[in-house]
Amino acid sequence: MKKIIIWTISIFSILVLGFWIWCQRPGLALEKVLPSQPLVFARLAHVQEHLDQVINSDFGKNLAAIDLPEILSRNNFSPREISDFKQWQIDLTKFWQNPLIKKFLGKEAAVAIYRNNKSYKVFFILRLTLSTRIAELLSQLSHHWGDDVSVTPEKYQGRVINHILFKKQGFGLAYVRIRDLLIVAPEALGHVEESVDVYEHRHEPLGNDASFNFVRQNAYPTGDGLVFVNLNLFSDLWRGEVDSRLTPLGYQTSAFPVYGLSYLPGVISKYKMMVGLDEKYMPSGLRKAFDCPALTNDSLKLVPANAIWYNWGGCYDLEQSWEGAKEQLEANPDLSQAIIKFKNRLEKHFQVNIKKDVLPLLGHEIGGYLTDVDMVGTYPIPRLLVFVKIQDRPAAQRLLDKFIQNPITTLHSEEYDHVDIHYISLALGANVDPGYSFLGDYLLIATSRQLLKKSIDAYNDSLHSIISDDAIEQFSLASGEKFHSVTLIKTAELSRRAQDFLGWLDKYLSDRVSMAATYKQDGDNKKHELDEAIADKSAELILAQKKLIQLKNTSLAELTLNDTSDVNGAIENLNRETESIRGDIANYIEQKDDLSRLLDNYALGAQSAKLTMYNMDNLVSPVLKSLESIDAQAVTIRFGDKLLETEFLVK
Repeated sequence: MKKIIIWTISIFSILVLGFWIWCQRPGLALEKVLPSQPLVFARLAHVQEHLDQVINSDFGKNLAAIDLPEILSRNNFSPREISDFKQWQIDLTKFWQNPLIKKFLGKEAAVAIYRNNKSYKVFFILRLTLSTRIAELLSQLSHHWGDDVSVTPEKYQGRVINHILFKKQGFGLAYVRIRDLLIVAPEALGHVEESVDVYEHRHEPLGNDASFNFVRQNAYPTGDGLVFVNLNLFSDLWRGEVDSRLTPLGYQTSAFPVYGLSYLPGVISKYKMMVGLDEKYMPSGLRKAFDCPALTNDSLKLVPANAIWYNWGGCYDLEQSWEGAKEQLEANPDLSQAIIKFKNRLEKHFQVNIKKDVLPLLGHEIGGYLTDVDMVGTYPIPRLLVFVKIQDRPAAQRLLDKFIQNPITTLHSEEYDHVDIHYISLALGANVDPGYSFLGDYLLIATSRQLLKKSIDAYNDSLHSIISDDAIEQFSLASGEKFHSVTLIKTAELSRRAQDFLGWLDKYLSDRVSMAATYKQDGDNKKHELDEAIADKSAELILAQKKLIQLKNTSLAELTLNDTSDVNGAIENLNRETESIRGDIANYIEQKDDLSRLLDNYALGAQSAKLTMYNMDNLVSPVLKSLESIDAQAVTIRFGDKLLETEFLVK
């Protein structure tokens, strides 16, 4: 007996161990159970983990604290729409808190959408954990559905397809398990039998789709997320509508047929957007732009360490842009005539030709940075500097000398650390003295000469430049890599500046509301005065009409010829007087109506301002507050003859 027990325990242990080892096999690739040529494919690994991270982060908590139903109510959404939204929130919360859903979303989830003649097919794929595989194998899922749901199994190609009918909703799903994948499809929008056929090599798999492989090969190899979109497979009607808007601009959707997005989590989260390019459908100007080579960006040395936004691009063609702008203006003759007249006056004043003298001097590299937004003056003024790489500095210097010799306003000059700064003083604040200077091969133009000085300091000492910022190293922006465009955003700082701007805007709108209240009080007083004037004139009119009646009722037999003449004269005078009084009353009524309309406009403006203030306080401000949890972001762009790649880096 003892041996039997030992053998039983041993065999059971071996079976359990064997099953566990079997379950640890490499997961089946999604591409082996999905058909090729999807319109859209999206997958995300560790779904529940990523959701929990977002929900429990400061970013998620600030967003969750927003009372969206109340905001919808204040913005005049209907009670039905608000009720539907609340129910959606409740249903979504129940869905995510369902223990079974958490189990199924523990590893990987995906969705694929296909064209099916004039409708669509949809497949949902879940990668099962060991516990969910055991539960599915032992058919222990049915008790989770309740009495209002029926499950009907069906055999297909040696596999069990379960058809689930939700009786109350009249909605059906079908699912099949293939190794560690659970493939689910709405009964009306898909057939899971296709996944079985793909796995059994009866249909072409997604892994053989050339467009999908193009995106997958350029995505992060170990990324958690991937999105694929094939515009070539969208309906002709949709593409025709989009092309009708793009064609006047010289574009077609066929020029950008394939899109992808890849996600790689980490201390620096990375998102890579990929766009497939087809030069056959591009205008010559766009093909020329994509022929531009990537460059090593050396403009970072111009940017001070306290910059909160920075952008650089190395493929600007200003001469081509000039010609494109002229073509666009030709479609609007009135605007074109005004701009050309202004350009001609400008060229005559400075004795230059913009196309021949200015554009050839400007290089292909243009950028700029923002350090702050000055809230001290009447209006917010950004502290902004723009730089352009110059192809011929001596020629550019000679050209700018013409501007100095023929200034529109008084131009001041200052030398700072052996660099000449030229600027003008404006009566808008101490920090508003726009100017320009040359630094190396760059022409710098700034809203303040202090920014020019900061760039000079950064150029001469890297410790004062943004190169010394940790984010630059972590994002590998100064490592010698070549890019077509680079953008850096210090999100937390920019968010705080945006909140300061909201504070200024709130004060501005509050003043408008107070002004409207003052206007209303003054207007009400004026309306009261007009009512009194109308009442007085009405009384005068009644009295004049009584006199007129008395005169008209006077017996002509009792009057002499002279008396008759006097009475007729008096009647005429009273007629003129009553008409004058009626005119005065009509004038007062018109003034009152105009005043009422004016007060109504003030009231509407005040109401709109109050709603804007409410939305800023309860929606925009929490969103900006949540963005403070993101330290910095960078966006880099690179492209070639087949691929446009945009990478978003988030710290």
